[in-house]
Amino acid sequence: DTDKLAAGKCGCGIPDVDSPTRAACQTLVNKLAHRYDFEGSGTAVQDRVGTAHGVLKGASLSKLDGRGVVLLGGGTAGAYADLPNHLLSSLTNATLEAWITWGGGSAWQRIFDFGDSTDANPENKPGLGRTHLMLTPRSAGGVATVGFSLTGNGSGQEQDVGAGLPLPTSMTQVVVVASATAKQLRLYIDGQKASEAAWSGPLSAINDVNAWLGRSQYDGDPELSGVFHEFRLYGAALSDAEVATAFVAGPDPAFLAR
Repeated sequence: DTDKLAAGKCGCGIPDVDSPTRAACQTLVNKLAHRYDFEGSGTAVQDRVGTAHGVLKGASLSKLDGRGVVLLGGGTAGAYADLPNHLLSSLTNATLEAWITWGGGSAWQRIFDFGDSTDANPENKPGLGRTHLMLTPRSAGGVATVGFSLTGNGSGQEQDVGAGLPLPTSMTQVVVVASATAKQLRLYIDGQKASEAAWSGPLSAINDVNAWLGRSQYDGDPELSGVFHEFRLYGAALSDAEVATAFVAGPDPAFLAR
């Protein structure tokens, strides 16, 4: 992708003012493990970096302003993206970056939820969540929240990081960093750190037989209402500066095109 990195004076194909440098762009490329831009047609979700291709359930790829998206109707319509098993548990440090336009609505919708349920055969079967790393645009407390657990979501079982506000209902970059090295969970909204908390991990203890965008491990939670523009999974804990670089570059930047 050297030619793509050369696009634009800064290497990211965006204006020089307040733009990332070519080196910063290359750092993101180097750390990226999987990327889903939702281009194409039908229900196949292509991994533009690796071979971890997914599939849409109850939805099809669409276009918005000429770019690929997934339109999710929320409620119990059954529309979500199903990614391959064990994408997250295979990592030590990870960064999950989503570009979405949230449609608002009920609490406990999921932007993503990687894990399993208490069902005897939990793959593709929500029930009561057991192990998970999840992100909701609005919890019962009214704020965007990351939750991590290895035993469920009872009192004291889940490590939470809240943003202080619900997710906006305009296009938004939302990023979760799980750093085993720093023992931290961090939540960012539009390039800015919203909150952080101590985190014991590890990601390897998650039984992520369900790797879902827009669906919860808990069968009582509504599905996501909104538009998924892009989803990225990095095999590293991005720094504050790296998250800001990704935000300035925007969704589907030229330097990540494959």
